Amino acid sequence: MKIRMLAKISGTRDLVDWPDVGGTINVPADEAQSLIENGLAAEVGAVETADLTRRTRKPETATVKGLTKRDLS
Repeated sequence: MKIRMLAKISGTRDLVDWPDVGGTINVPADEAQSLIENGLAAEVGAVETADLTRRTRKPETATVKGLTKRDLS
């Protein structure tokens, strides 16, 4: 399964350094699932979907009920 790293893991895997944050790597499904469950990686397709959703949402704003612009000036 191809995953994208969300955190840096020190050391090596099969004598190769782990990819940097944002890098991708193919690992067996059970290993990928463990990394995903622990927040260290995300499935490649899921990351792109999450990024797209994040970019298209409007930011939330805080409001206080009952106040008008005149009350704030």
